[in-house]
Amino acid sequence: MSIATTTEPRQAVEPSDQPQRAENVGSRRYMYCIIDCDEPTGPRTPHPPADQPEASDASPGPLSFGPIGIGSGHPDVFVIAHQGVGAVVSRTSSEKFQVSRENTIVHQRVMEAAMARGHTVLPVRFGTVAEDKPDGSADAENRLVNHVLAARVDELSGLLATYSTRDELGVKGLWTDMKAVFGEIIDSNEDIRSLRDKLLAGSRVRPGARRRGHVSIMDGKPRLGEMVKNALEAKKVAAEKELAGCLSGTVVDVRTNKTFGDPMFTNLAVLVEKSRTPELDARLSAFEAKRAGRVKIKYVGPVPPSNFIEVVIRWDD
Repeated sequence: MSIATTTEPRQAVEPSDQPQRAENVGSRRYMYCIIDCDEPTGPRTPHPPADQPEASDASPGPLSFGPIGIGSGHPDVFVIAHQGVGAVVSRTSSEKFQVSRENTIVHQRVMEAAMARGHTVLPVRFGTVAEDKPDGSADAENRLVNHVLAARVDELSGLLATYSTRDELGVKGLWTDMKAVFGEIIDSNEDIRSLRDKLLAGSRVRPGARRRGHVSIMDGKPRLGEMVKNALEAKKVAAEKELAGCLSGTVVDVRTNKTFGDPMFTNLAVLVEKSRTPELDARLSAFEAKRAGRVKIKYVGPVPPSNFIEVVIRWDD
């Protein structure tokens, strides 16, 4: 058992408009996150006979999040709590879940629902499923309580206390005028400028005629494109470093995620103390203002701190 970090980017979540009702079966419990939870858990009932449906876990109340879970029909999501620590789970009959966009969005949406209720969230690794012990000595819920919540209560309580004062925010930096950016690349790189000029000169040569120093368009255009691409990536790295330097001393930690498209020069996840969020906002605004409308900073959050903490559970007992 351990706590690990992950740097995979997370997708934005759109809630389902009309979730379908799940078939309320499955002795396994899919785990989304660990939360702070001082409320007692309701009595756990044994599994009914195979020919009888299980009763719904989603009785109205603060420990139920409704039918928003992973899998067919969106099963009910509820909390199993022990000594101030709770596991947010849903019933399932599946052993494994595919790492698909649909499934990861649902996983994220459930964590965000817990945050919306005011809970501190510790993300659990995607695909974690609790199931009955093979020898039948413990069902999935009791195994989850004993193996995770009780056995790791001090560790999890400490992490919840730490993250209760922190937020994860997503920070994206974008150039607003790509024509100006490419112009800067050409002006600052003699090799790119020289090759461009040779290609322009070659395009004006009569078909069949050649001159000294001529570069064929067939050979030169791909080479020029690769040179510009590499120069753009280097420019992105420099801009990202500049923005990260602007945030230094304000944030607890930073993770760099994949960018999308030419205009986006950085895609950061930052972990910040909640009390310092106004300072972070001021620094980002100053960074944008200094660049006279050529740079746009967007940031979203708070979101579950999946870029900085991930609870890993191994069922090795």
